[in-house]
Amino acid sequence: MSQKKPHFPVERRTDAPGDRPPAMSRRVRIAVSAFIAFHLFCIVIWALPLDTALVVQCREAVKGYVLWTGLFQKWDMFAPDPSKLNNYVGAVVTYRDGSKSEWDFPRMEKLGIVDKYFKERYRKYASDNLRLDTRSGLWPDAARYVARVNDKPANPPVEVTLVRYWSEVPPPGPHGDAPPSPWSEYPFFRYTVQPGDLK
Repeated sequence: MSQKKPHFPVERRTDAPGDRPPAMSRRVRIAVSAFIAFHLFCIVIWALPLDTALVVQCREAVKGYVLWTGLFQKWDMFAPDPSKLNNYVGAVVTYRDGSKSEWDFPRMEKLGIVDKYFKERYRKYASDNLRLDTRSGLWPDAARYVARVNDKPANPPVEVTLVRYWSEVPPPGPHGDAPPSPWSEYPFFRYTVQPGDLK
């Protein structure tokens, strides 16, 4: 006695021409591929731990794009001579009535995971750039920014002093631990706030 196999109707789907996503044209595919290749080239050439003449020339050629997109990074975090400093930049804000308050750019160790993701650029800006004497052109704008975010209409800021804070990282002890080093500070720029700075 033979059993009949159940019959299920087969649904045949026919996509109408408008249902399919339009295919990319050859020119668009070439442009996208060229952009991806250029982007990868920029990342690789910038991150190469070499300073040959060719690498330096290539870095100069793509410098504008790399800085504009924020893709720049350095290997000096790892080698050959990593930084031995913990550092950050803060400010002392003096108000019209003579009172003072301390203010810091966002510090990673004081932020939650989500805030760290969005505010890491402030650490790079302050710790890697703003604190350096060679970047003194940034100081007036930074001081004006601090004045604006600390403005109290009834008691506006009249002076902002930018301060460097640093602590040397000692080599690890025999058990991998290291005693904490004391923090040092140095006021490196004083700015008198102008009325127009607070707008």
